[in-house]
Amino acid sequence: MTGLSKKKWLIVVSVVVVLGLAAMAALCVFLFVVPNLFEDHILPVYTTEQIPSSHPGYRRTTLLTKGSVYVNDYEDYPLRLINPEPAQVIGRYGAGKVCAIPGQNPAEYVAADCGSEMPAYEVFRNSQTQPFDWRKAAFQKMQFSWHNGSGVNIFTTDQALITDVVRTLRDGTPVTVSLSVSNSSRNFAEIYLFSDQLPGMAFCPAVYLDPTGPVYLAESVVFEAAGPKSPSQARWISASRPLADWVHSH
Repeated sequence: MTGLSKKKWLIVVSVVVVLGLAAMAALCVFLFVVPNLFEDHILPVYTTEQIPSSHPGYRRTTLLTKGSVYVNDYEDYPLRLINPEPAQVIGRYGAGKVCAIPGQNPAEYVAADCGSEMPAYEVFRNSQTQPFDWRKAAFQKMQFSWHNGSGVNIFTTDQALITDVVRTLRDGTPVTVSLSVSNSSRNFAEIYLFSDQLPGMAFCPAVYLDPTGPVYLAESVVFEAAGPKSPSQARWISASRPLADWVHSH
C-alpha cells in the first residue's frame, strides 16, 4: 500500500469515526433531551404567591395552576414527605418542579421543590381539602430524628408513648421561658408520627432538648429568616417524663 493510499485510508476511517460519534450524540439528544423538553412544555405551569398567615409570625404560600389552588400554611408546616425527593413530576414553576406524593391524590396534596441550590420539597394542600387533623389521627409508629443528622434515629411502636406525645401537644400549656432555637441548633430535633390516614407523609412536631435536661415539644416551628443561625418562633410545651426518658436513653 503506497503512502498516498494509507493517507486516504486514514481519512476515510477518521470520517467514519466522526460520523459515528455524531450519530450517537444525535441519538442521545433524541432519546433523552427531546422527550424532557417536550414533557416540560406540556406540563401544567404553577405560580406562587406568599402573604402573612393568620397565625402571627408564619407565612401562607399558595401554589396556583389553572383551576386549582394549593396552600402551605401553619397547619401544613409539620407535614414531611417520607420520600424527600418524589419522582413523579406533574408540573413546573420557574426552575422548580411540582410532584405527586406516593399514596396521595394529587387533587388533594402535592409536593413542590422550594429549594434554591438543593431540592427541598414542601407539602401543599388543596385549598378545598381540610387540614390534616393530627389531634384525632391514629398513629402506628414514631421516630425521633435529629434535625442536623448529628445522632442516631430511634423508633417505637409503643402506643402509650405515642398517645402521650399527641396528648401533650393537644392539651399542654405553653412555657413562658425563652428557648434559643436556631436552624443549626445541635439540640433541635423532630418526631415523625406515621399514620395510615396520611400515606406518603408524616406529621412532624419539633423537639428541643435543653442542655440542662428538660425536653420541649412544638406543633410547628418557623424560622424568621434564611440561614443556619436564624431565630425561631414556636409554641413550646414541656414534654412528659416518659418522652424525656425515651429521648435521653438513646
